[in-house]
Amino acid sequence: CAVALLLPQLAWAHAHLKTAVPADHSTVASPAVIRGDYTEGLNIAFSSMTVAGADGKALDLGKAALVPGDDKAMDLAVAKPLSTGHYVVPRHALSKDGHKTQGTWSFTVK
Repeated sequence: CAVALLLPQLAWAHAHLKTAVPADHSTVASPAVIRGDYTEGLNIAFSSMTVAGADGKALDLGKAALVPGDDKAMDLAVAKPLSTGHYVVPRHALSKDGHKTQGTWSFTVK
């Protein structure tokens, strides 16, 4: 019984992506910021987010940073407008309690 009660809590101990900006599979104007909001606080030293174009090559946008005052959100500034096309955002997150998650989302710039 105890194991059955604890399993749901253990599954939530990871920093899962809650929302993404731009939203997954959306079509948008070039964003000024790309943001991932997570379910748990992040260890930013071991968390990352990049942006790759349709050719699979990563864009040089710098390093993602925690949103000031919110350890569950990571931002990546987009200094110059992105060209029209499809983009993929590979992400890796390490929650403060040491659990890793990873994945991608994508968006299209019109």
